[in-house]
Amino acid sequence: MTDCDLCGRAIPTVNPVRVLRPLLKFAYPEGVWKGLCETCLESAEETRVKVAKETSAGKKGKCALCGDKTDLYAVEMHIPDFSKEVVKKNAMLCEKCLKAAGETYVKFKREQHGEHGHGHGHH
Repeated sequence: MTDCDLCGRAIPTVNPVRVLRPLLKFAYPEGVWKGLCETCLESAEETRVKVAKETSAGKKGKCALCGDKTDLYAVEMHIPDFSKEVVKKNAMLCEKCLKAAGETYVKFKREQHGEHGHGHGHH
């Protein structure tokens, strides 16, 4: 089991998102991997699409994934709660992390559709 780096939900596997952490750019110039659950990945993609359509500026702050201090955009999280089942909260992500999550989302959906109907024939 592993935890989603946004909502903290413990799940068997997460979707890897490569983020560039400004404080670690010399040690990890290619970025570091963060894991998002399917729900957070979908929410990040929805926010990315909305931000791309609108010209509204984000709020200044520190990104929840990469730690960069820049304009941020709200990504809705669904956090499991034993007393209320699910609590909705926002995580603030920068445009770069939204783009990285969007790329992972496209791969995730492609793999999801590729699994159905395609058998691996070994001869």
